[in-house]
Amino acid sequence: MEHYKFDIIVIGAGIVGLSIAHELSNYYDNILLVEKEDTFGRHVSSRNSEVIHSGIYYPTDSLKAKLCVEGNKLLYDFVEKYDIDYKKCGKLILAQDDSELIKLNDLMENGIMNGVEGLKILDCDEVNKIEPLVNCYKALYVPSTGIVDSHGVMKRLEQLTKLNESTICYNMEVEDINKIDDKYEIKFKNEDYFVTSDIVVNCAGLWSDKISSMVGIDDYKIRYCKGEYYKLHKYRNEINTLIYPLPTKISLGIHTVIHLDGTISFGPDAYYVDDINYNMDNSKKEYFYDKVSKYLDISIEDMNEDFSGIRPKIQKGGEEMKDFIIESGIDRGFHNFINLIGIESPGLTSSLSIAKYVRNILLGIV
Repeated sequence: MEHYKFDIIVIGAGIVGLSIAHELSNYYDNILLVEKEDTFGRHVSSRNSEVIHSGIYYPTDSLKAKLCVEGNKLLYDFVEKYDIDYKKCGKLILAQDDSELIKLNDLMENGIMNGVEGLKILDCDEVNKIEPLVNCYKALYVPSTGIVDSHGVMKRLEQLTKLNESTICYNMEVEDINKIDDKYEIKFKNEDYFVTSDIVVNCAGLWSDKISSMVGIDDYKIRYCKGEYYKLHKYRNEINTLIYPLPTKISLGIHTVIHLDGTISFGPDAYYVDDINYNMDNSKKEYFYDKVSKYLDISIEDMNEDFSGIRPKIQKGGEEMKDFIIESGIDRGFHNFINLIGIESPGLTSSLSIAKYVRNILLGIV
């Protein structure tokens, strides 16, 4: 059986895997990025709202907070540098009464603690100057939130990684990993060769727990949390900002999504499923309508099913949000086996800062 050697192998070519491969290709000479699908970003990275988040939601000093705030700036710089389509449209988080206003103020204070700039509570008249179509009592304005062409970001990361003479292979599904002395041996499904590397970075998203268990780290558990989106057949180019409710325990709530072409969607909801299946129908149409019609004048006939996505959650249903897991396996006897587990939202926003964090782990800075 043929055998190929690499300095680093990155598993998973979502936006995080691409970011890590690109970042490390500036420091290491011989990198392999493998992906089981036929191209990059087929799952979590392409089935989301394409929002550049600000960092207001996450507990202070958590990885999600730190990496989101840093990643927000890095991502805006990246898309500016490489002329990738984006819109820094801002976001409104709505409150409909005094009890929700208390929660809104708490959210603003959390954002300030996390270093998010420009936050402001607006009254109804101030909101309507920005969004004449929105009905609410008060709103938190978050100016650093935006939307981005995530496919364009991934395409550019792929190009830059290849320019640094790193190798990217698609249709390469990892079948087995063995630690032999100080190296990792990786075999692939339907291939008659294997590869070895000193360093492995596992950013396999929905399959990251399965990858870690192959090497012998089997205490991670990914849970599939599905979310659906409905598209709106009106108000194209008439809504200026992203519009959010207050967050729930497991999601940021069904929000109004602006697309770069000016069309509008609503989503996602959040519910746990047992397998990865992106099918959807119109069965939740009334539920979505009920949520959105509280602040936007629409009819149920204006909506139709759009697409769905699945997030890799660490927490069980009903549990509080848990932080990203980004850690070396050194304490378990797996030196230089880096696991990224539960990289859901704000993973897109944080992707470039996550890459720097992984680099720092390997350089011994973290």
